[in-house]
Amino acid sequence: MPTEQLTSLSARWLAAWAGLGPGERERMLELTEVLVRELRWEAAQGFALDDDMKVAISSHAALLVLGFDDGLDSYLDVTSVIIHPSTIVRSGDRHVGGGLFTAQPDFYIGEAHHKGPVLISWDAASVQARNPRFGENVLFHEFAHRLDMLDGVSNGTPPLRDPDALRAWIDVCTSSLQRLRQEDEPSVLRSYAATNPSEFFAVATEVFFTRPLALREEDPKLYDVLSTYFRQQPALRPHRE
Repeated sequence: MPTEQLTSLSARWLAAWAGLGPGERERMLELTEVLVRELRWEAAQGFALDDDMKVAISSHAALLVLGFDDGLDSYLDVTSVIIHPSTIVRSGDRHVGGGLFTAQPDFYIGEAHHKGPVLISWDAASVQARNPRFGENVLFHEFAHRLDMLDGVSNGTPPLRDPDALRAWIDVCTSSLQRLRQEDEPSVLRSYAATNPSEFFAVATEVFFTRPLALREEDPKLYDVLSTYFRQQPALRPHRE
């Protein structure tokens, strides 16, 4: 893909693009181009893929690992990205926990599988990418799950090599999750974050990159551990909040 086209599409779909410095943009283009070229792209239900979709998804995945030295290694075991035109419906008998099973249809807009595919609803992804002020972004959410899964466990704690950083992460995220579950006050983190530690990390990642000022004001310690992990300071960039 020509650099001019890649740049134009990245600017169109990634809200954070306007706030990136020249060096960050250059690195983002490198990462995005590799993902567009090397990820296996699949369309569900006869859906037609185009460059907008590939760049929109790849640029969001690239931003998450922009601060990592070996960022693209995080996605080596993504077997494919499967794009659905709208809400994804899962049907048939399935296990829902304990000894319970259900045949009720399940509706969702994204899903990440360990050493497997990432499923995305394009309708949801495109609307959320264009409206960062709402703090929801299924692309950040699902690729955050993939980062969480790098150590083989989806538990809300991505691999952290520094012991001090790991302790700070566990202390802060545990405290923030408990507070979210116990308090009735409105939060910049939507209620789905209280589901479990894995969803807490994914939702917090969405907000860290879409509404960083609001997150830093509400929960500065959570913002700080996310900033340490991602090696980025989105609150210091020009933003659309």
